[in-house]
This record gives sequence, structure tokens and C-alpha cells, in this order.
Amino acid sequence: MHDTPWFETDAAIACVDLIGRSGATNFEFGYLHDDVPMEEAAWYAHAQYRGARITAQGHRDPIAAMEELARKVLAGGLCTGCQCTVSLSDDGAGLCRWRRMGPRWEMGCKITPPPSPKKRRRAKKKRGGKRRA
Repeated sequence: MHDTPWFETDAAIACVDLIGRSGATNFEFGYLHDDVPMEEAAWYAHAQYRGARITAQGHRDPIAAMEELARKVLAGGLCTGCQCTVSLSDDGAGLCRWRRMGPRWEMGCKITPPPSPKKRRRAKKKRGGKRRA
């Protein structure tokens, strides 16, 4: 039987995808200690945003570090679909429940975000522009 490498697992792919979708400018994972068994290497993962870094550290394997990082990025953020606060559990009213579905984190609301104000202005100009004779 062939084992899937850890970096090709759904959890790893979902984390990398989420970090990219969340606007991070940098993503890194690694370990702090050499010459020790993998589970004692103190794995970390961090995402860099404009002036802020979110970190998950001290884990027994890279997947655990990535899972914690993904949860930190999501928890308490605003859903891009419904603009409600993101929740990772079913507790609380008025929250958007996110779940990892295979290799991707999915929003619970399934609402498409409205177009940006810039796109709305362009659409308005096209419809309401002057007519040529």
C-alpha cells in the first residue's frame, strides 16, 4: 500500500489554499529542532499579512501546525460571502459556520459576495450612459 506524502494530504492542501485566499503575502512552515525524531522537532506554520503575522508553533507534525494556523486565520474573521463572523463550531446565532471539506475550507452561507463598488459603478455607467443619435 502506498502512503500519501503528508504535503499531499487534504489538510495540507486546504491550509495552503485558505492562506492564499485570505490574502497572505507569505506562508512558511518548518521545524525548530534538528537531529531529533519528527514528533519532537517542534513544527510551526505562519502566514504573513500586511504588518501582521499569524503563527502556530510547537506541534508534533507539520499537519497539526497547518491545521491550527488555518483555524487561527478563520476564527473571528468576517466571511467574504455573508459578512458574518466566522465560526468553527455550530454554537452561536448570526455566525457563518466554516468547515474543511476535503482539500478546501468552505463557508457555510454559500452566498456569493456582492460586486465591489468599482464594478457596480462601471455597470451603472454602461446602463445609464448617454445615447448617441
